[in-house]
Amino acid sequence: MNIKRFLIFSGKVIIAHVVTYFIVGALAYQFFTKKFYVGANPIFSTFMRTQSEPDMWSHVMTWFIPGQILRGLLIAAVLYPFFDTLKQWGFWKRFLSIAGIYLVLGFWASTVAAPGTIDGMIYMRPEITPYAHMIVQPEIVVQGLALGAWVALWMARKNHKF
Repeated sequence: MNIKRFLIFSGKVIIAHVVTYFIVGALAYQFFTKKFYVGANPIFSTFMRTQSEPDMWSHVMTWFIPGQILRGLLIAAVLYPFFDTLKQWGFWKRFLSIAGIYLVLGFWASTVAAPGTIDGMIYMRPEITPYAHMIVQPEIVVQGLALGAWVALWMARKNHKF
């Protein structure tokens, strides 16, 4: 394994992940999901730390960036064995493959009972309504597409036309 190439690739994936996760998450929170965390019926607060409990929220503020850096490193580690193949592909195939892996394996088909996942729809309590499962989808889809596009662009071959 080429350590220098892996570290450069990992750094790029980490940056792309942290930035897209933060920006898309902040926008989705403001426009779609805030009501699930705070307000009259904060159903996500039954299983998540929210800003309505400052003592618990401080944990999120402390670990948010380190957690996302770790996630970006894990994403890079999983993609890296396919680096040469991804690099040979054109932008669209590379972009859709990276975004697809992230969205399908990393979210919808994951074995985590979370809003929006298949297991979440099966195992979560009925208070997490089908609407709640659907309203989180724009965030994950947009972030997955943005991450896939950013990494695919960074991997673009020189003189490659899109």
